[in-house]
Amino acid sequence: MLYTLAGWVGLHLLLTALELVGIPWRLPVVLAALAAAAALAWRWLPAPADRTRLPSDLGWGEWLAVAALAVFAVCALSCWIASPDFVYHWGLKGHRFYLAGGVDYGYLGARWNWVVHPDYPNLLPELFAVTALAAGRFDEPAMMLWSVAAFALLLAALREALRRADASRFAAQAALAGVAMAVAAYGINGLSAGGADWLIALALAAALPPLLSPVDRRGAAQIGLAAAFAAASKVEGVPLAASLAGVYAARAWMARAVPPAAAEPAAAELAATELAATELAATELAATELAATDLAAEPGAPGRRGWPLGPHRLRWPHWSRWAHRPRWQRALRGVDPRAALALTLPAAVVTLPWLAEVWRHHLFLEYNAGPLAPERLPRVLAAIAARMDDSWSGFGYGLLLLPLLFLDRRLRALAAVVSLQLLFYLYVYLSVRIEPVALVQASIPRLILHLLPAVLTAAVVALDRPAAGGFTGTGSGAAGA
Repeated sequence: MLYTLAGWVGLHLLLTALELVGIPWRLPVVLAALAAAAALAWRWLPAPADRTRLPSDLGWGEWLAVAALAVFAVCALSCWIASPDFVYHWGLKGHRFYLAGGVDYGYLGARWNWVVHPDYPNLLPELFAVTALAAGRFDEPAMMLWSVAAFALLLAALREALRRADASRFAAQAALAGVAMAVAAYGINGLSAGGADWLIALALAAALPPLLSPVDRRGAAQIGLAAAFAAASKVEGVPLAASLAGVYAARAWMARAVPPAAAEPAAAELAATELAATELAATELAATELAATDLAAEPGAPGRRGWPLGPHRLRWPHWSRWAHRPRWQRALRGVDPRAALALTLPAAVVTLPWLAEVWRHHLFLEYNAGPLAPERLPRVLAAIAARMDDSWSGFGYGLLLLPLLFLDRRLRALAAVVSLQLLFYLYVYLSVRIEPVALVQASIPRLILHLLPAVLTAAVVALDRPAAGGFTGTGSGAAGA
């Protein structure tokens, strides 16, 4: 699953590079560039930890999830449930990019064309344009397949998250079936096919397995990929990318600073004792060296560091010099630069060219943000409450389970990411320069799709008693790509 996301992000970066050097998007050019990129990836990127295989032991819940996906796919291919955003926004841009052979910034920058959200990232229109290049024409049912693929990958990510959490078989089957049917019901009733909100939901679901696993370099790379995918998908994905990277970095920082007492109590106690002894020895030696320096400065004494005092010669070892460095330098000791790069570089490579083009062509819409207006809060909350049940058949209230996730230490990282994303949505409603109630009514059901699948899955993990023991040792590099 993650390798598929990497392919989508790679395609986006490839098309962005072609756009920057002025090469039009033509099928032979795109195929040649993809082949070259695949060859370079095969040569330089590390091989996966293990081979991804299709599951051979599907349970009743997984079969129900497949059935829900199939019903959604049939409805999507019929274009009965095409999103209004596809008709007036994403589809228009994809068709235009296909005809223009690239991102048409003149079209996006037209003053009358604000309805297509010209300042949004372009991953989905690019997928539409490449699909049209391959087919030779812009075929609407074919474009709906991207929503079906995103839904399928979303279910695969949630299944892997339940496996990482070591959920009981019944809980895992019930969670996957319930989430699949709830999301399919919304996808059909809410007319969602062809929209970009599936990609944001997929990005958060893809981040759930590494968030449920112990911190390591492979997990940082997976979070970095999910963050880049979110940032390329939609403007709401940019703060989600920042939250994912920030929360995972905080987890890594705490894991570096705190011994893993829950996993190995004896080793943790020994490590803590050794750390305390080392710090005490460093303090005593530093004090002795300072005293020696003072004595060396007296009249008649050699005025240099390392002056022999008694039978011993005092020297400044490397770790003692580190103890006297500024606090910020000591804090960076032990940080894995490769993991930090894997966590932050993908989203930066995706976001910076997009921001540069938006600023260059003056695409930011003026009504997107204004001064914060806290007096709007009662009206906004009332509008959200009135629309929570719209198109979701009651499942939207599952977001109220978010406080439950903070009670389980395995799920606090996800709860923090979801909370930060909700705060961003609330900030937009309180600062946008248009009527916020109308914006809430138009957008809140789609924003629920971003978060609800991951929250419902995590709530099942929190309530599943056999999984209450914490991490089971299943690392981030386990199968599930």
